[in-house]
Amino acid sequence: MEKRSFKFLLLLILVGALIGLFFSAVLIYEHNGAETSIGSAVCDASHTSSCQKAATSSVGSIFGYPLALYGFIFYGGIFALAIFLFISLHETVMRLVFWGSIAAFAFDVFLFLYSISILGGVCRLCAITYIASALIVFGAFTLQRKGVDTMKSDKLSIPAASAFAVVFLVTLFMGFYFNSSALSAQVKPKEGETQKEAELKAQLLSEFYKQWKAAEKVGLDTPRTGTKGASKAILTVVEFADPLCPHCKSMGIVLDSFMKANADKVRVIYRHYPLDIQCNNAMRQAFHVGACDLARAMECGAAQDKFWPVHDAIFQEQENFFRNPVTDKAIENISVRAGVQTAPFVQCFKSQSTLGKVKNDVAMGNKLKITGTPTVLVNDKRLPSIPLEYVSGVLEKILIEESKR
Repeated sequence: MEKRSFKFLLLLILVGALIGLFFSAVLIYEHNGAETSIGSAVCDASHTSSCQKAATSSVGSIFGYPLALYGFIFYGGIFALAIFLFISLHETVMRLVFWGSIAAFAFDVFLFLYSISILGGVCRLCAITYIASALIVFGAFTLQRKGVDTMKSDKLSIPAASAFAVVFLVTLFMGFYFNSSALSAQVKPKEGETQKEAELKAQLLSEFYKQWKAAEKVGLDTPRTGTKGASKAILTVVEFADPLCPHCKSMGIVLDSFMKANADKVRVIYRHYPLDIQCNNAMRQAFHVGACDLARAMECGAAQDKFWPVHDAIFQEQENFFRNPVTDKAIENISVRAGVQTAPFVQCFKSQSTLGKVKNDVAMGNKLKITGTPTVLVNDKRLPSIPLEYVSGVLEKILIEESKR
């Protein structure tokens, strides 16, 4: 066999082993419940992935250790043997590479068939390691068939054996280190929460994140008013809300807290969507009467750089508006408490252009086919309808993933 062909085949085996090592390490973390960005990108790409099913299946672990750890050690062993052959040709070592790769590939075929027939889908991360095994088998088979005559069957190279031992021991140590690190990084329950509840919550957050990620961008414009937070934000959160909607008040508190906790990374934008027939032509009957006037008041507050003070004052008075009608006098009193100058506020409030700004937001909401408030968009993608207690967790997960881009 030509020296160039020999080196190419060994290089193919090394590349296959490296691919197997890398993705086996990712699988170790994923198996132990410590999510990785690569695992999320590959396994969460669609609902057909069965990475989680594979991890929890009867063959997902052996003697308490994830199957991926054994795979990591195997690929490390192959890598170490290939290093040996690069330094010194030896027939026994070549046969170990050949039969080891054949056995591993046969086991991969079994796992593939098991996934298809029992789990109902293929673990995408696992499939990448199957490809790595196929590369190793191809290289080892060709090398065994064409290069066996060039091997030395009796002479053992001390440098080659030493290199093999070092590489294999390092791989062994790294495999158990990754497993231990993954266990320590897995989801931990909060106070008053069981481990099972914490894991269920983590799964739900992952599912909500997948739904958001799969959504299409809506092409929302950026308003001049109703914004706060980072000027160059990683996350832009838009809330379409109604000032007489109790859930909008709660959502606003959650979004404000999240923004303050990530002041240099998050911007929050408020968009008007009053469920009031006065300015919302999607309404077919009277509902939340006065909500349009309260939205106009926010815009008049914005004219004096007081959008958020007026916004906060209105939502603080929300319960009073459930008992008493929304009147011009009540709105004027709220604006004064928010620090707005009365005369220009009253003039702004009577202007049709102010109502036009509110209607522009409403038109955008209707274009997006909003059916209720609050409706939240993150980086121009609609956040799925989720319980309020999960919103901060989902936003945190999105922020972490978007920060990696």
